[in-house]
Amino acid sequence: MKSRGADALLEPDFLERLDTLAVLGRRRRRGKRLGEHLSPRRGVSLEFEDYRDYRGGDDIRYIDWNVRNRLGRYVVKRYRAEEDITVHLLVDASASMGFGSPGKLYQAVRMAASLGYIAWRRMDRVGMAAFGGGETISPARRRGTPAELFAALGGLRAEGDCRFGEALADYALRVPRGGLAVVFSDFLDPAGFERGLDALRFSGFDILLIHVLSPLDTRIESFGSLRLVDSETAGVRHLRVDRALAEEYRRLVKEYSARLELYCGRYGIEYLAAGTETPFQELVLAYLRGGLFLR
Repeated sequence: MKSRGADALLEPDFLERLDTLAVLGRRRRRGKRLGEHLSPRRGVSLEFEDYRDYRGGDDIRYIDWNVRNRLGRYVVKRYRAEEDITVHLLVDASASMGFGSPGKLYQAVRMAASLGYIAWRRMDRVGMAAFGGGETISPARRRGTPAELFAALGGLRAEGDCRFGEALADYALRVPRGGLAVVFSDFLDPAGFERGLDALRFSGFDILLIHVLSPLDTRIESFGSLRLVDSETAGVRHLRVDRALAEEYRRLVKEYSARLELYCGRYGIEYLAAGTETPFQELVLAYLRGGLFLR
């Protein structure tokens, strides 16, 4: 994938539509500063929740004197603190992500840019890390700008091998506190996906998986004697492909995707299929808006 600037990732009119959406983690978390995500912790906030009877030791500043004058009862207002989360955009930039037209990496970075922009608009911290090739960004320690995020995403290139489990395990170790981890990948790693996702789960992350596949990943359209080259390892295999083998390949791809979905269902992980044949705007606005992470 060629380097692309911010103007090529998200069009201005689409950015305006994103302004109404927000990234949400499944769990309510404490943040270090006030943002726009509700927390169970009580405190002064713009988000009023309920009344309760006054008890000795309560701060008299929270007494509602209008209720006292009308009903003769002392009650105090309760609030929910609105605080930030950190959204971690973890993008697979290995060589296999360059496959297809448009390439899977281009689909991934446009969706990542969309979610990152939404999080920024909601005053969250945003971290981005690419694994398998290209530029790698450390976990967020400050609230950057969309331009910085777009530049980093637009500079990614599909190269190198994936090492999915190793990359995510290393990232989980470097992040002192959890947040929402959004993983963009085709998950085509011979070593499997469990190790990396287990590492994120055990570190307390909420997880959203964006499964990016090209139609060419799911079916074989050429028959006869083929020379197949692994895009990440450069390994070569000679095969004679007929319709029976093509059908077996299709079955195995479906089986692998079902295994990934089953894992997500078992551990309460949100899963979204993001095939490159579907415009990314539709995926963001239609699919994600109806899920747990956007409103």
